Amino acid sequence: MKKLAVFLMIPALAMFMVPALASANWYYWWGIQGTWEMSASGSCLHSSLGYEKNSNDRWTPLPNSIVYAGATVTNGTWIFKNGGGTYSYTTYATILPGGHASIPVEVRVLAKEDVPFTYEITPSGDITVTTGGIKLIGSISKDMNTMTLLSANNVQDFVVAPFWFTICNTARTLIKVGY
Repeated sequence: MKKLAVFLMIPALAMFMVPALASANWYYWWGIQGTWEMSASGSCLHSSLGYEKNSNDRWTPLPNSIVYAGATVTNGTWIFKNGGGTYSYTTYATILPGGHASIPVEVRVLAKEDVPFTYEITPSGDITVTTGGIKLIGSISKDMNTMTLLSANNVQDFVVAPFWFTICNTARTLIKVGY
């Protein structure tokens, strides 16, 4: 009789646990755990003195700023763990002519490793990744094998030349490659 009671208690306890796990978005966290490869493209506007946001929700460089723009392509690896992780990437930026004679037309390469991030997922599969004070907004596919992340119109304060105050608009596609 004790065996029957134990046998019946296991499914009953499991039924009480399922709502708690679902409300904590547990299966979304578990589903995206692992290694993802990223391909991204975007553009950046750099200003030596910063920006002002006007009434039309547009950013313009402050007067007398040295300004230049660049188109970017990036590849990298993201490792998702429970609510956080790290990523590494290499960005190739094509610096476009204009702005100021001191800014050379060139291709710049920037690589970073083990950059920390945190993330939150809604039950519908929307994800917000926060890294370096920037929020990336996106969605996860239902099969949890692809993800999109967008960052747009965030002013980043690098101050030191050649990056200065930077606004980058970047679209990222991540594909799950490992667990």
